Amino acid sequence: NELESSTLALLPEPQKKKLSDALGIVKRGDPIVRADQASLPAEPKDKEIAKLIDHTLLLAQYTPADVDRACDEAIEYGFASVCVNPIYVPQIVDRLDSTEVKAASVVGFIFGAEFPRIKIAQVKALIDVGIEELDAVLAVGLLKAGRYLEVGEDLYALAQVCHQAGVIFKVILETGLLTTEEKIAGTILTKHVGADYVKTCTGFAQGEATPEDIDLLRRIAGAEMG
Repeated sequence: NELESSTLALLPEPQKKKLSDALGIVKRGDPIVRADQASLPAEPKDKEIAKLIDHTLLLAQYTPADVDRACDEAIEYGFASVCVNPIYVPQIVDRLDSTEVKAASVVGFIFGAEFPRIKIAQVKALIDVGIEELDAVLAVGLLKAGRYLEVGEDLYALAQVCHQAGVIFKVILETGLLTTEEKIAGTILTKHVGADYVKTCTGFAQGEATPEDIDLLRRIAGAEMG
């Protein structure tokens, strides 16, 4: 699909050019220059790895007892967060109170296909009960269709609501469903709307996170983004 500048009206001109250039590189088949390794985050030591792990319980069959157990494990091992479906957020907020483990949840999970206003309402409800981190699946079908403005507007609105409340905002691309070009476009949009992290996939769709995808996303996102 040809990239049309009108689909990127959300972004300032320099950012539009960055996305256009990135897509152009892939279309021409030119190599993507690897980022200078010295500018990337240092590889964590073993004892620091736990602090990078989100302890996630998003399957339908998880019970309140499972959630409590996950919280206790996260506290014991020093994980970064516990991520659960919205119904369990009040439970983890209470369980993790006065600990360093953050309470996390999801929106637009797993397809990213809800009405934007429904996502916003859900995020505000999660904020009201004490959420500290949020994972959002971008609108995969719209990204694949090249409808970047709609994808960007959706993510930008979510990022604004989260950041106004001091909530960390993460975007999941669902890389197993995307071409290389689409991964690049999704990563650049995610970065430029102000998300704190870009993530590969939910684990629920086809494909899985690969070292190649992680390398690609890191090269595009740069060192300043998680």
